[in-house]
Amino acid sequence: MASIKPFRGFLYNREKIENLELVVAPPYDVITSEQQTSYYQKHPCNVIRLILGKEEPSDDERENKYTRAARYLSTWQQDNILIRNSKPSIYFYTQDFILPDEASRRRKGFVCLIKLEEFSSGVVFPHEKTLSKPKTDRLKLMLACGANFNPVFSLYSDPELNIEDAIDAVGETSPYLDIKDENDVRHKLWSVDNLEIIEQLKEVMKDKTLLIADGHHRYETALNYRNLMRQKYPGYTGDEPFNYTMMYFTNMNDAGLIVLPTHRLVKNIDFNPSEFVKKAQKYCEVETVSASLETKDSQVRKKIMVAMKNEATERYLFGMCSKREDRYFIFRLRDFSLLDELLGRGTSSALRNLDANIMEVLVFQTLLGISCSDPQHEEKIKFVHSDEEAVNMVKSGEYEVAFLVNPTRIEQVQAVATQGEVMPQKSTYFYPKLLSGVVINQMNLEERVV
Repeated sequence: MASIKPFRGFLYNREKIENLELVVAPPYDVITSEQQTSYYQKHPCNVIRLILGKEEPSDDERENKYTRAARYLSTWQQDNILIRNSKPSIYFYTQDFILPDEASRRRKGFVCLIKLEEFSSGVVFPHEKTLSKPKTDRLKLMLACGANFNPVFSLYSDPELNIEDAIDAVGETSPYLDIKDENDVRHKLWSVDNLEIIEQLKEVMKDKTLLIADGHHRYETALNYRNLMRQKYPGYTGDEPFNYTMMYFTNMNDAGLIVLPTHRLVKNIDFNPSEFVKKAQKYCEVETVSASLETKDSQVRKKIMVAMKNEATERYLFGMCSKREDRYFIFRLRDFSLLDELLGRGTSSALRNLDANIMEVLVFQTLLGISCSDPQHEEKIKFVHSDEEAVNMVKSGEYEVAFLVNPTRIEQVQAVATQGEVMPQKSTYFYPKLLSGVVINQMNLEERVV
């Protein structure tokens, strides 16, 4: 049973900061060092100082980016830069965006607290592997600040769209936050303390299972933090704030839920297109697509992506372009049984049919002899979500080859999670990302979650 609760979140004070676009940022794990510097320069109270502070040469155990984040948080609260809601609330959060094919979408969801559950409970399911380094980093930040700055992104299933009606109704009122990010995504946030609406959401969610879409490291960090606090306070009752974490919920039946593809690019390898094609023919049928003088390269690329999309549910396939070839290639898996020797006959059907897993094992490990998840090859591999960007980076000579893939489908994510499996890194990219700084949950140990 998913137990959700409203909370008194901290919000940026609109009377102190007229333009809230200046103080928000993307999630910490997608921010480059150049972007970090840019957000530092945007505003002295930008949330970057909390979620991804700069490291200094003189840092030690007493003075570091985590202790500085704690001081910023405390100072901004004292100066009323961040103000706390007077009543426990749930926060409706919508995002309006345009897809690469120029279709406009709106994703609807809400932010509140959820009682932490071990994955073995069958309430919350992960779908991707996690790494120890990010969890260590996030735990240090949480221990220093005692706060959630980014919600975990989760999915639930509700074909009747019960909550969406409430979001639409509240959406007729003026939002607390209404801003656009650098990708022209419009973010709106409403703070809702109406008890009737809150009880409605609790009732809808009480029998739901949840699938983590994004934020696996954050959820596992929250579990680790909870366990440390339980050791420190052995008389805990379960209502302490450390037994909960902040989560964003969206309906997997919502038309606004979008998963973009994650294309793979490779450089600094001795790549021979002809040899690769020859090796791949053991497993795949290979189609060559050339761009004629009358046909623009972009038209050929779009044709390939459409063909891949149309065949996505029937068979595994991927596209390829390299800087040594003017041609594109489409690879179609001959038969899934050919993967048995690579994946093992004991591999679950969910992983056996998963595009990202086949790409990792067949293309990278078997045909290229490298692994996307191996830190040793981190500098060789890049992940991008636009096929145009991927191809341009190859055509410019920056990368040797680009492998174009279909996005992971929601039903594939469900199948992997419910079978107790986890996907390789970079299997999913739920678009758009949630902003950091729209609402903050601070865990006051003197309070109780009710």
